[in-house]
Amino acid sequence: MSAPEGPRSHRGRVEMPVRWSDVDLFGHVNNAAYLRYLDDARFTLFPSMGVDENGALTASMLVVVKHEIDYLAPLTFRAAPFAVEVWVPRMGRSSVDFGYEILDAADQATVYLRARSRMVQLDQKTHLSRPFTPDERAAFETYLEDAPALRGW
Repeated sequence: MSAPEGPRSHRGRVEMPVRWSDVDLFGHVNNAAYLRYLDDARFTLFPSMGVDENGALTASMLVVVKHEIDYLAPLTFRAAPFAVEVWVPRMGRSSVDFGYEILDAADQATVYLRARSRMVQLDQKTHLSRPFTPDERAAFETYLEDAPALRGW
């Protein structure tokens, strides 16, 4: 995990390999595999979202309520890793948006995917929304940056 330099300085960055099982019959990463990449990067950067340091469930949990994804270029099976950059474009009382770009780890000019997810924090027992604590809010605010530019319908 690292933070990029320059205009992307508020983003977390996770590098990952393309797994053979991620590639579909057309020779590129299947759209469903991208959701796993986004989840993996988000939980690498924010490991306490619903679990404690031992992996036990906490009193609250963050659940995805919306994804919006633009697939920009095909990512194929290869030895070189790709990077997932993650940031926070919006914080609500009990919800948070995450912005993402999946790009070539070595050549940041090649962007394969741009996306945004909204998550809501719920109380584990009642499943009602629960406001973020000051500490939870501070962890997300470290990554504040503008929303990703997504194409309209």
